[in-house]
Amino acid sequence: MELCQGPNRPLGRHTMHMHDFTGNISHSQTMNIVPLPKDLSPAAQDETPPALPPKNYKQHRKSSATPPTIITTPPPSPKPTHLSAGADAENGRPARVISATQGSEMMSTVCEELGDLTEEEQASLRHSHQLPDENCNNHVTQQHSPLRRADTHEGTSSSRAASAGEDQLLERSSYGEDKCGELQTVPQDEMPKMLEEIDVSKYLVLKRKDEDGPEVKGGYVDALIVHASRVQNDNAFIDAFITTFRTFIQPIDVIEKLTHRYTIFFCCQNDQKQRVARETFSLLMRVVDGLTSMDLTDQLLSLIVEFNYQLVCAGQLYLAKTLRSIFVEKVTLFREYRLPPPKADMHITVTNQPSLLDLKSVEIAEQMTLLDADLFQKIEIPEVLLFAKEQSEEKSPNLNKFTEHFNNMSFWARSKILTLSDAKEREKHVVKFIKIMKHLRKMNNYNSYLALLSALDSAPIRRLEWHKTITQDIKEYCLLIDSSSSFRAYRTTLAATSPPCIPYIGLVLQDLTFVHVGNPDYLKEGVINFSKRWQQYHLIENMKRFKKCEYNFRRNERIIRFFDNFEYELGEEEMWQISESIKPRGRRPVQA
Repeated sequence: MELCQGPNRPLGRHTMHMHDFTGNISHSQTMNIVPLPKDLSPAAQDETPPALPPKNYKQHRKSSATPPTIITTPPPSPKPTHLSAGADAENGRPARVISATQGSEMMSTVCEELGDLTEEEQASLRHSHQLPDENCNNHVTQQHSPLRRADTHEGTSSSRAASAGEDQLLERSSYGEDKCGELQTVPQDEMPKMLEEIDVSKYLVLKRKDEDGPEVKGGYVDALIVHASRVQNDNAFIDAFITTFRTFIQPIDVIEKLTHRYTIFFCCQNDQKQRVARETFSLLMRVVDGLTSMDLTDQLLSLIVEFNYQLVCAGQLYLAKTLRSIFVEKVTLFREYRLPPPKADMHITVTNQPSLLDLKSVEIAEQMTLLDADLFQKIEIPEVLLFAKEQSEEKSPNLNKFTEHFNNMSFWARSKILTLSDAKEREKHVVKFIKIMKHLRKMNNYNSYLALLSALDSAPIRRLEWHKTITQDIKEYCLLIDSSSSFRAYRTTLAATSPPCIPYIGLVLQDLTFVHVGNPDYLKEGVINFSKRWQQYHLIENMKRFKKCEYNFRRNERIIRFFDNFEYELGEEEMWQISESIKPRGRRPVQA
């Protein structure tokens, strides 16, 4: 009996700045996502920031035994100067109790199914997820234990492969150096047996001594899962695997494979196999702990409940309690995700509504930063990876909200300026926004900083004539996101920035898109290109680093109400009409 049979799962519009791989990028353009041209080339070298990658772009490659070469890779960002060398200690979690009725109906069904099996049916369960009793080594006969029966069949090909290294732990040094970069071809009927082996080095593609990059360049899916469970001293590989595995396998499938591997080695008397079981459970815990709201389906939650129940039945109470504590957190997240969104608050009419000039620039910057930080913290890393791969708004809801917020703020600032009929008032508002940007830069809020900069540098506003100091200030602020040398100034500044920080996510998405389009998913049939995932993992390293810290500003409701969700009055066409009414084409501006 398998613990849970996973179902077959099939693997709009925003603005932020238009992203054109072959053309210039200007603040005057809004971030509408457009199709990616077939001929990829680096972004222009003399304009301002890139934006979200194009939507609904699917790359179709012809199947070939020889993997295509890497055609483009974004330049590596400078190494962050504030990254700690050691891994962060895991936070302890208080034990929580699941309701006695939770999943009882499903669990009783599991028990009935177990009791209804005949001995012949039990003997056929070679890949069963059922956990034997804690004392199975001493009290359960081989005839009634499918796992024990399978373990005694040393004549099978998979058992011979496992017993070859039975008395030696798999270490990284055991990988044959003379076979690095080569991969044994695996027949289709032997694929599932990788999960039952201890040494999977023959199923991995390892780098040669004269090569750069990760130690593991690729491998079969099951081999990568096994390797991630074995290399407990290689946190970088484990982190990269947990961060990127959704690009080639569904979370429920990873959990199914790990529970299967755990049950295979759980009831073996051999100390080495017991250690393999513990390592597998350790990786399982990290995978479950990293589940996102989008991962939490009914089938996945049922799978975890069943496995936890099997642990209890097998007497593994400590492991069951540990898994349950994380599971309860995920159930809470699952319920919150399923709740309907709260109704929008009714607009509160305030008689003494302040104007932009009435509020302090630093306080406006603080409240903008708080709103940005709240949305940024809700973005889950897998959303970013999946968006770069599939451009699916449905699979990246929090990322979509973040980009919409950017666009709304930019158009709100443009409307605040262009709706003013007096030229001096328009100039005062531009100066005010420049002061706000100065504070945003000090707060490391590059998101709002660039949203306001894109407003001031938009074509309807830029074409008007301003005081020389205003023009110089805007030009100076644009230097941070100068696209020359692939945004070297911004990348260097970001690498030296200490948290808290809100990065400009458009550049992250552009880099991830280049890596996705320019590198094959597979080295050959069935062999995952893990070097590609390694690049993706390092591109989002800064995002993970900045999500760990928060701002300690106090919320100011008066300013929040003034923002009014950054609703803007003017559309792009209306802005052009107002701009041309102020300064007709080919003529000097009209003096108000």
